[in-house]
Amino acid sequence: MHKFLNMQSHSDVEQAKGKENILAFWLHKLQVGVAMKLGLMLVSFIGILLIGASFLLSNYLASQLENNALEVLRSNTRIFHNNILTEYRRVMKDAERYSNVYINNYQNMSDVPLRSLDSDALKALLNDTRINAHFTELTSVFASTFVREGDQFVRVSTTLQGKEGRIATATVLSHDNPALAGLIKNKSYSGVVVLYGKQFISHYEPISDKYGQVVGAVAIGFDVKLALQPVIKELLAVHIGEGGYAYVMDAGFSPGMMVAHPTLVNQHVENLTDAHGYKRYSDILARKNGTVYYETVSGYGAAPRKRVAVFEHIDGINWIVATTSFVDDVAKSSNLVRNSLLIFSVLLMPVILLLIAFTSRILISKRLKNVLKISQSIAQGDLTVDIQIDHKDEIGELLNANEKMRASLHALVGGVVTHAHHVHEAALKITEAVDGQASTSVETSSSVAEITSTMEELSASSTQIAEHSRAVVDIANVTLEDCNKGSDSMGELLTRMSDIDSDNQQSMREIMMLGNKSKEISRVMVIINNVADQTKLIAFNAALEASSAGESGKRFSVVAAEIRRLADSVTESTFEIENKISEIQNSINRLVLNAEKGSNSIKAGTKACKVSAERLHDIVATAEQTSTAAMQISLSTQQQKTASNQVVMALREIVVASNYTSQSIKDILSISQDMTQLSEELNQASQSFKLADGPDEQA
Repeated sequence: MHKFLNMQSHSDVEQAKGKENILAFWLHKLQVGVAMKLGLMLVSFIGILLIGASFLLSNYLASQLENNALEVLRSNTRIFHNNILTEYRRVMKDAERYSNVYINNYQNMSDVPLRSLDSDALKALLNDTRINAHFTELTSVFASTFVREGDQFVRVSTTLQGKEGRIATATVLSHDNPALAGLIKNKSYSGVVVLYGKQFISHYEPISDKYGQVVGAVAIGFDVKLALQPVIKELLAVHIGEGGYAYVMDAGFSPGMMVAHPTLVNQHVENLTDAHGYKRYSDILARKNGTVYYETVSGYGAAPRKRVAVFEHIDGINWIVATTSFVDDVAKSSNLVRNSLLIFSVLLMPVILLLIAFTSRILISKRLKNVLKISQSIAQGDLTVDIQIDHKDEIGELLNANEKMRASLHALVGGVVTHAHHVHEAALKITEAVDGQASTSVETSSSVAEITSTMEELSASSTQIAEHSRAVVDIANVTLEDCNKGSDSMGELLTRMSDIDSDNQQSMREIMMLGNKSKEISRVMVIINNVADQTKLIAFNAALEASSAGESGKRFSVVAAEIRRLADSVTESTFEIENKISEIQNSINRLVLNAEKGSNSIKAGTKACKVSAERLHDIVATAEQTSTAAMQISLSTQQQKTASNQVVMALREIVVASNYTSQSIKDILSISQDMTQLSEELNQASQSFKLADGPDEQA
């Protein structure tokens, strides 16, 4: 196993050195000095780093610039959205204000308030067409007056032009008009409506008689495109980058029609595609809010350019406002930075190469030639060469190592001749000792082999016992773990039951508090009824005073009647509230009874869970004792198995050592016979080294 690990580590080292060997091979092919090779390597690495940094920096800048540009588009889109929405709301308020002015014109034609007129008198007043024409002439806003007939509202006067340019009088309010349902219920409506193929920002106001019945209505409207024309012109005047612009598209009345666009205004664009067939406007209509990317071609033969559009939906008016720009506009700055860095890197490379080559020639090349000269002298056997250490750096350390190597070789060669004779004598003595050890090692090897076979049988039996005891331990541990899980689950169940009981008690307290609050509300209703009764009495007294006042008290009598009607309405409402409170109190009483039954059941379940938990604790204690005993048995058998295995391994190692010793003795005998011959050859080889400055003195 040790040899195998050594082989693996050696192969890993060889594989790790493979890449370095490839680099060394290509450097070896260059017929230049070390300084120039070092310069070329450094320049190559610096160039790679600069080029990589240029691309990384340009990509980072491009990403940041694209994000910033996209954020600018979002900001512009939000500004355009807010401007259009603000203008739309302003026009909506103007429509409501003009509606009040329009109704006041009818009020000025009547001696009494419109709400005090009966149905016939109010309809006669609404049929007067002079007010409508005069109002439109002053405000340039279309106005219509309706008289109710059943569930329909008929235009009796209007400045709205219908089909073929005719004034749309004697027409009814269409059923798909969103204002119709509210007018019937005596409610006003403000919003965008479609009338005869056009969109209007309108306000509808119902007119009711003295009985509160809706008799008619008035409507004020602004043409959407004309009313929002100023903000649309401002939007079209904005330019974003080289080819960026903003546009508005209808998403409700005529989906896909351009309301505002530099070139496609009043055209349906939902089926237009980009260079790859992508219907971007159709996707925008479907999504209403978001961002899309697409490619467009500016002219015949031109390459497609990528664009980005940010769009938002305008509620109420049901438009989509968007801003768009070319994506490659934001990449110009990053490309300029990248190209500048690349040019700078190319110009800087020769300068760096010359500086490195000049410095390396002074610090490396000359000194390496001196080291080479000294090494060649030592290789030729001259151990008297003088070595001068000039600097304390790597080359200085190399010179110091050569000096130490020269001194070591000088001492080594001098001592080799002296020790060669001693080696020859020692080899003869080793040969005699080896013959005696060979016979003894053979006898020891046979005895150890017999002991090894016996211990192997004992180890096999110990292994079987250990495996069976381990299985028992596993079963005991599984049993203990299951018991612990059951105990934990029962503890969690007890906690849950306690939480349920606590929550149930809290619910009962909340229900009781709710019942008390409902009783307080009942007392408040009694006070409100008393106030309403007093109000009716005051209204009755006011009506008496008004009747005695004659003609001047008519208006006051109307106010008194309205106050009395209000008091009656309050009395009816409080009666309904008292009925609802009574129903709530009955429901609370039923909830209290059910909660008390649930509380008793929860307490019984908690008691049963506690009994089960105590029994589970007893089972867990018994399982722990069983597991502890099984672990002790397994530990003992495991120790016996380990001891047997160790003895067997030791005996095997002894057998191997005995065989190895026997073989080693034979090898030593052969080696000792060769040592005499080698010592003679060593003495002759040492004569080639020069150990002194004198011409005749050699080691």
